[in-house]
Amino acid sequence: MTMKNMDLKYFLIIVFPRIALSFFLFCIILSMYIYPGSTYINHDTTRYLFNENFLSDLGRTITHGGQNNFHSSFLFNFALVFGGITYIIFFSLTHKIFNSNTLSKIGSLLGLGGALSMIGVALTPSDLMYDPHIFFNMWIFRFFLLSTLCYSWLMYKHNGIENYFLIGNLIFVIFLLTYVLILVYGPSPRESAFALIFQVTAQKIILFNFILSILVQTVAYSKIIHSK
Repeated sequence: MTMKNMDLKYFLIIVFPRIALSFFLFCIILSMYIYPGSTYINHDTTRYLFNENFLSDLGRTITHGGQNNFHSSFLFNFALVFGGITYIIFFSLTHKIFNSNTLSKIGSLLGLGGALSMIGVALTPSDLMYDPHIFFNMWIFRFFLLSTLCYSWLMYKHNGIENYFLIGNLIFVIFLLTYVLILVYGPSPRESAFALIFQVTAQKIILFNFILSILVQTVAYSKIIHSK
């Protein structure tokens, strides 16, 4: 592999995901700031409430309270599509770090499924296409859970990765599994204020873990690339 190809591979696997993460967070924060308000059970709020509004509320074309949400939804859905494309590029290349063995290819295919599900969520706002939106939302976390399990095993078997990177990945797996179970068996956010806060808080926690996992994985993969 030439140095030019190595530099491009390093940029797309290590540098670009970090840039994309920063851009994603900027769009989400700005989308929260301009969101006009209302939640599942309270249509009278006048701003985004961190512990009562889902992220998907930002992507609605019309808020729960009936207000136009064009600007916030555009930013949020654009960020999701951009994030999905970033993951498509990421998983199209990460299997090569592990010499494209069978498990790494399976892990990448599952990761691509998660990436396409992210784009699916963006293209199906919950106020317009609720059932497809929920379908894609559920499969984001299922696909990424299975993909992370595959790559955690590969990291465990690789001599060039310290154990604390593997521990970070396994913590992410535990949070992902817990959130998948909450999505399937947890209370409906429409049941009560407590149920809404519980579901919204769980979603924010998994978002925080996604952010950390990207940082952990890019640092770990950087070490592998530099060791070759």
